[in-house]
Amino acid sequence: MLKSFNLIKIYYLCFAIFCLTLLTVYIYTDPVSTTGVLKNEIEVSFNYIFFNNLKVVLLMIFLAPLTFGIGTIIILIINALILGGVLGSIKNDFSLIFLLIPHGIIEVPVLLLAASIGLKLTLDIFLMKINLKLTLKYICIALAGLLIAASIESFITPMFLEGVIK
Repeated sequence: MLKSFNLIKIYYLCFAIFCLTLLTVYIYTDPVSTTGVLKNEIEVSFNYIFFNNLKVVLLMIFLAPLTFGIGTIIILIINALILGGVLGSIKNDFSLIFLLIPHGIIEVPVLLLAASIGLKLTLDIFLMKINLKLTLKYICIALAGLLIAASIESFITPMFLEGVIK
């Protein structure tokens, strides 16, 4: 049974956990008006964004074997809680979604990939069949995705912010 879990199946499992958590929080979050303070609260520094996301991704990957995957699942759920809360709080002002879509369309799959890599690494260690070359390949893909997402979030999202908040 355990041998049949490949990275794609683990990715789908992470996707399901993430979506269920996000949707639950979204449904139960009341919308709020945050546009007045939003402009002052967004951190657009590339270094801040990239290294914060890098920390999360590396933690998801390398914490998994140490916690038998539980730490990675918790981090995944926390990220879904945050995103679900943000989406729920802006559901009455659809224009604000354009601040999340450009980078989120890359960042969320990267988080799911990182969780999948960590859980697959845990499983491979347990089964004593680690494919280090493939694991490193997927880590590099995740890092490239982080670079792209951080670039979009720090350089393109501020342009949308100016258009949304006037």
